[in-house]
Amino acid sequence: MARARYAAERLARHVSSNMAVYLLTFVIFITGVCYGAVQASMLKEGRTELFSYLETGLASLRHTLPVTPGKALVSSLGANLSSAGLIWLSGLTILGFPGAFVILFVRGFSIGFTVAFMVREMSGPGAALAVASVLPHNILAVPALMVASLASLSFSWAVIRTKLIGVPSDVKLAFAKSVEGVAVSAIGLFVASFVQAYVSPAILILAARFV
Repeated sequence: MARARYAAERLARHVSSNMAVYLLTFVIFITGVCYGAVQASMLKEGRTELFSYLETGLASLRHTLPVTPGKALVSSLGANLSSAGLIWLSGLTILGFPGAFVILFVRGFSIGFTVAFMVREMSGPGAALAVASVLPHNILAVPALMVASLASLSFSWAVIRTKLIGVPSDVKLAFAKSVEGVAVSAIGLFVASFVQAYVSPAILILAARFV
């Protein structure tokens, strides 16, 4: 009980002290979601082919999984860890830290485009399918990527303050914290990949059978 309380207090202090960065990463992500939704609503060329592909996929989902969960887990984990690794490496290059924003924006764009397209083409059933296919794993993956972004940006800012602004900062401590942050992010992404491979498909199949 005491450990749980200590962990909760530590998490609250962490979020409070880094609120500005978390808000910035959240805004970048939401901007990507909105932009993806706008692009889906404006899509004309290739719309018929994309919807045909969606219908074919839904037809197969009513009967079975398109791939085995093990392969899906490996694929998802590889993509998620690559994103976290690129975010961290972009921070290590100091001036390349905007790469973290790009990756978050692209993740948001893909989510926004997927949800908006399915809702546009299938209305209410499309919304249910979109939620089933996108929400379960991304509710874990997106915060994990935000933690990786914080780790990346914090290290970059510590180096910039020391080298460019002339304000002393503990760069070694910042690097250690960035490694810790990426490790936490990797754990979250592993759980998200597990959900994407084993939980999301089951929810999606259930939703597809009612469409």
